[in-house]
Parts: sequence; structure tokens; C-alpha cells
Amino acid sequence: MVFVRKIGLLLAASLLLMDWTADAAAACKYNNGVACPLETPCCSPHGHCGNSVLACGDGCDASASFNGACQRYSYGVTPPAGNGTPRPVPNLPKGSFKIVGHTGVSAQHIALVTPTKMLIIDKAENNPARLPSGKAAHTVEYDIETNEYRMMEVATNTFCTGGGFLPNGTLISAGGAEARLTHSFSTDKGFQSIRMWEPCDDGSCEWIENPVDPAWQLTVNRWYVSVTTLPTGDLFILGGSNESLAINRLATNNPTWEPYPKPLDYKAVFMQFMVDAMPNNLYPNVYSLPDGNLYIFANQKSVIYDFKAQQEVKRLPDIPGGPRSYPLTGSHVLLPLDPAKNYAHEILVCGGAEAMSTRANALQSCGRINLHADDPQWEMDQMPTPRLMSDAIILADGKIMLLNGAQLGYAGFLRSSNPAYTPVVYDPAAPLGERFTEWAPSNIARLYHSVATMLPDGTVWVAGSNQNSEVRYENVPFPTEYRVEIFTPPYLTTDLPRPEIMSAIPEKLTYDQNIEVVVDVKATDRYAPEITFMLGHRGFVTHSTHMSQRMTQLVATKVSEMGTQITYTVAMPPNANLMPPGPHYIHLLNNGVPSKALHFILN
Repeated sequence: MVFVRKIGLLLAASLLLMDWTADAAAACKYNNGVACPLETPCCSPHGHCGNSVLACGDGCDASASFNGACQRYSYGVTPPAGNGTPRPVPNLPKGSFKIVGHTGVSAQHIALVTPTKMLIIDKAENNPARLPSGKAAHTVEYDIETNEYRMMEVATNTFCTGGGFLPNGTLISAGGAEARLTHSFSTDKGFQSIRMWEPCDDGSCEWIENPVDPAWQLTVNRWYVSVTTLPTGDLFILGGSNESLAINRLATNNPTWEPYPKPLDYKAVFMQFMVDAMPNNLYPNVYSLPDGNLYIFANQKSVIYDFKAQQEVKRLPDIPGGPRSYPLTGSHVLLPLDPAKNYAHEILVCGGAEAMSTRANALQSCGRINLHADDPQWEMDQMPTPRLMSDAIILADGKIMLLNGAQLGYAGFLRSSNPAYTPVVYDPAAPLGERFTEWAPSNIARLYHSVATMLPDGTVWVAGSNQNSEVRYENVPFPTEYRVEIFTPPYLTTDLPRPEIMSAIPEKLTYDQNIEVVVDVKATDRYAPEITFMLGHRGFVTHSTHMSQRMTQLVATKVSEMGTQITYTVAMPPNANLMPPGPHYIHLLNNGVPSKALHFILN
């Protein structure tokens, strides 16, 4: 993270806290040419600033560490007088939920396809939204500004599909389920379907598909399939089963992957890992890595995979505590990347279920693994409460919000209860044992088939929940849910005005490109500006799986300042391994308060 502060304040704090000067300190290799800061004080043997036992232990470089010593920082201890500046205090320290709209179709899958439009995809069922034909719709375009929706037709069944964005911003939906025909709705089979959505702002875009053309077909049936945007811009389509079912079996397992686009005669590539991860291997989690390889997680297992050579690179240790993939569904997220830590990739996996039983307790444990380490191992932690089927959202400030889900049962129709109404936030920078905080609860049960994602304004959009096999409003424990909520995080409730990006961001940017960005922090009388730029991709969301979701901090250099307006040179990520191409959102934080994000294509 690059914090840009007024030089006078930094110098004053340094003189009060240290007996040495900045000139006397050596630079920690991956900390932008300076020594390590107070809260990550130790320059590790690998040249990263940290606060762990490993960072501050053998091999730590004291000359490049804070205050010239390899000494861990103690959170919760009042810092010495004169340290830092006042921080904005939220008026709502636990945030708040508000009901804002109605989705028309059950929100089983979502994708933010433009800054103002959310694509909502359900399976074919008897939703209240009706097409001109009178049949029930199962996909709509939802306007996040007006909270109104527009119905669209889709020919094939989108039940439990996967999705990913191409470099030009086009969304691909892949896979699905069986054909269905009733008096209220109808759909062709979608197990091998490829559907295309080219986003628009004028309400003219529709689904593009051709189920009879082999070019619009996957090589094999895929239900509960994962789709990931590769650094090359192609899509990596992995796994699934060849029919819809409660839990995968060897006879139905599809342990293969294929790219999109692909040659017509392409043969799906076998992956032994997807056999070894049986039976809890549906909707595997996939992330691209700095070296161009992939990290793949399913069940309790994970692997580094070279998709170019079509072979495993390395198996990693199993996460303790039980399976964490469907139907014992946990939450998974790639923690925000930091150029000051050489973009080290860390994975967080939380929750799951003890067993495939309606009386089984959800898991309370979380595992975190640093893939940048020489010998990656799981570091285990505990959430305040157990949960399964939760969504892990990367917030604007880089913290992780876990919301939705249940505390009892497993994923499936009528298989869970005891809703997890209270979200928790995870702070990756806090010490082990102090990373979780509970926030304000919702009063809406969000169980199986719930979704959530962050909007460009920094709020969280929440919808869905249908653990019934069909639409049900009564005589069931939890009716099909259509209400939309907005969660406002605490960082939007402080006494510090929201900063604003004043510059027009180009529609298309490329890797390692520098752009000049003028920001307005609005006020400097109470809080000295402390600026961070972040870049994020929201991905495709379904079944607690946020395909391709990721965020990175950007390197920024202050150029000039005039009143409350400050100019920076901001560098795009150096390569596509760190942030694969496609639609992205850039925002800034001032003392932890985010601006609205601006959209562009990184390619």
C-alpha cells in the first residue's frame, strides 16, 4: 500500500518516535525505498515488511526495520505521544442494511456488467417477472440507480452456471442444467451451453446464444462449473458434473478443463486433482498467480497448476477442519495484493459444514495460506460464529466482509437452517486472533442461492435466497426471497467527506501504464490527507463462489497539491498475471474513506 502523506507530518512523527532519522535507515527491498512502518515493523529475510514471528525472527534486517530493531508491534497498546494523526470515526461503527428493491427473478447468479447495471440470472422457474409471452423470466438486467429491472429471454437453462469476462468486457456464461417445460416457463437444456452478454447502457442488449452451433457448445456437460479469466484473456473452464445432483459421484464427475475460445475439435484436458478432490469438488476456486500459473482449491485440497503445460506444479497441504466446497460450502477469497509486499498472493478460506446432514454444525474456522512463502502452510483462525454458504466480499478498504449463509446444515434444497444474519469483517492486516469484527445484522434470511457484491460507490448489494426446489412463498421455513438490500459499511458514515477522482479515466488502459489522476479530498482541516489507490474486478458471483474477484493496491506518486486537490501519477499493474484483463474499477481512499469507483477496460 502506498500511503501519501504530507512530508511535514511524517517528519514530525518520526522525530517524536525515533532517535534515528529516515536518512539513517536502510530500505526494505519491497517497501518502496524506505524502512518498514510501525504496524509492519520487521524487514523479513525476503525483503517484505511484516509483523509475524517469521518476519521478525532469524534473518530479519534490523537496519531496514522500524526504529532499527526487529521487534513486533503490539496491537491494542497505545502508541507513543505524537504518533500519527487523528483518524475519522464512523457514526455507524457497525454499518447498516436497507431494503431498496425487488429482483423479479431469484438472484442465484449475478455480475456487475456496467457501473450501473447488474445482470441477475436464475434457473428456469415460476418467477414473478414475466416476459411479453406471459412466461416467467429467469434473467433480468437490474439498474442499481433506479432499482428497476428489465426482463430478457434466454433459450437454455442457466441453473448453476459459471461465468467470466473477456478482455473487452463481454460476459460469458457457461454450462447449466436440464431442459424444463411447464405452462409457466420453458427452457432448453443448458449443460453444454455458452451464452454471451455484451453490456450496454441503453437497454438494448440481449443474450446471444446459438444452442445448435458447435461453436457455442462446451466439449462436455458442465453443471456447477467454475470459470476464470486467464492472464492471456482466455477463459479457464473447470470441472462440474454431467448432471444436476446433490453431491458429485465418480460416474458423474467431470475432472477436466477447457479454454474459451477454443478450436472446434478441442479435447477437454484431464486433471487428476479434480478426481482426488471428490466428492466435494464442485465450483472449485481458481486464481491466477504472479508466475502465470493457477491456484486451485476444492474440498480441502489445493494445487498449483500450469495451464500452458497442462500439468501440476505442486500440491499444497490440505486445510484442516473438514471439506469446504459444495455441498459443505465455505467462503473463499484472494486477499488484496500489495506492491510493497511484491504482490504476495494469500488465500483466505472460511467456514463450511461438518457433514452432509441437516443437523450438522457449520464450521467456525478459517484458514489463510501465503503462496509467496517458501513452504506455504495454513494459518488457522476462528470467526465469531460458525457459518456456511457465506459470500466473501473485498471491500473498498481491502477488508473482507463475510455475509449471508447459515449456521446449521449444508447447501441444497431445504438442507440448511439457523440463518447467519450477522456479517463479520476480516482485517488482513490485524494480528492473528484480532482480525474479526461483527457488524450490524440483517433481518432477512439469506441461505442457499444468495449473492452479494460491492458496488462502485463502496456499498454492498445483497440479494437472493431460495433453498426451495421451486418458487415458494408459503408453507416452507424460508420463502423464495426477492428483496434487494444495500449494506452501507462504516467507512461511508464518518465525518470526513468522501474524496473524488476529478480526472477523466481513459476507457482503455494497458499494463504498466502511468496516468495522471487529480483527486479532491474536500477537506484538510481535521485530517491530513492519506491517500491510497485501489484497482478491483468484481467477477461473477454464485453459490458463495466469486469467480475472478480480486483487488490490488496501485503504486502512486504525488506530483503537486493545490488546496484540497492533489495530483498523482498512478501506475497500472505491471502485468496481466497480477490482474487479468477485462473490466476494472479504480477508486481512492483518504484516511480509509473511499471515493466512488470509475470503470475502465484493462487490456
